Amino acid sequence: MSLRLQLFKGCLLLATLTVLYNEFLIYYVTLYYCSYPKEPVKNEGTVDAMILADTHLLGSRNGHWFDKLRREWQMYRSFQTANTYFSPEAVFFLGDIFDEGKWCPPEEFQYYVKRFNDLFYVKNETKRYALAGNHDIGFHYAVTPYLLERFQSAYKSKSVKRVKLKGLDFVLINSMAFHQDGCFLCKEAEQRLDKLSAKLKCEGKDCVRPILMSHFPLFRDSDEMCDELDEASSEEKFHRFKEKWDVISNASTRLLLDKVGPRGIFTGHTHNGCTTDHGGGVTEWTVSSFSWRNRKNPAFLLARFSNSSISVSKCMLPDENTVINIYLLLLAAVVLALLRYPFYHYYVNYVRVRRKTCVFRNNVDFNLPTNGFV
Repeated sequence: MSLRLQLFKGCLLLATLTVLYNEFLIYYVTLYYCSYPKEPVKNEGTVDAMILADTHLLGSRNGHWFDKLRREWQMYRSFQTANTYFSPEAVFFLGDIFDEGKWCPPEEFQYYVKRFNDLFYVKNETKRYALAGNHDIGFHYAVTPYLLERFQSAYKSKSVKRVKLKGLDFVLINSMAFHQDGCFLCKEAEQRLDKLSAKLKCEGKDCVRPILMSHFPLFRDSDEMCDELDEASSEEKFHRFKEKWDVISNASTRLLLDKVGPRGIFTGHTHNGCTTDHGGGVTEWTVSSFSWRNRKNPAFLLARFSNSSISVSKCMLPDENTVINIYLLLLAAVVLALLRYPFYHYYVNYVRVRRKTCVFRNNVDFNLPTNGFV
């Protein structure tokens, strides 16, 4: 076999193995080290859930086709690998499912919904819930009855919705509906919240408070106190949050804490991970984006809920920089192999031949008679 063919086959094999690892196996290797919390112990009364946020599926306006392909493949492989490993009983998407949901026409929205269902397919026994985000229906000022209705129709969501799983209450809200300004959206949400609050009220040691799910985080000044693997960058951490834009307003936060009385809160929107203590044993987990488009090291949460506790594990997904570096190493190896061929070819066809020629001439000169004298 010629050297050129050997090099070609070697480079092809190396490239195939690299692509197989980067585009498939790396998700299994990375998520192998993640698991549900050990406490409480899994039993008939516990609920195992997967919680993710800000998938931002691209539409026809933003992003290059390769950008869309790359990000969607990353999210598809991440989600389906996690689904295979962990078999959650419920999956919660904390808003901003789409990147251009507030702009897209009806036909594109239907295509959006189909892509979402294909990418984030779950088994029949797994419950899937989706909250509205500002990229799905617009910020408060841009929400129209039409945009609201089509999202709610597609995902069976409401401005305030109660979900019961194995006797545990989950309250899912539309963050844009809590500006308390009397608009059509906020008025309905407050009415629903009042009715739900009366049903959720309980007292005594047997009282099991609900879990609150929202796209916007509850009010906090910034991410300065956050200490997570997927936290905001050092520049972003000290950025002051704007009420009703980055976080729910202080007034609406107090309203939700009072009316819902949650024992745990899960939010998204910022694209960065954070854990916030609201006092009274109430913890808020802000989930970072699930997509490489928003951060290089995305993550999601595995949570186990019981009557008495909420336990959470953070699962980091493959880092995009790691994948890029592996491809760069492959490129470097191929370049070195290709450079090796001409040098080796030069050595075989010039240096080695010249050496043999020199040896032959020396032997001939040594055996020649010298002017006829013996």
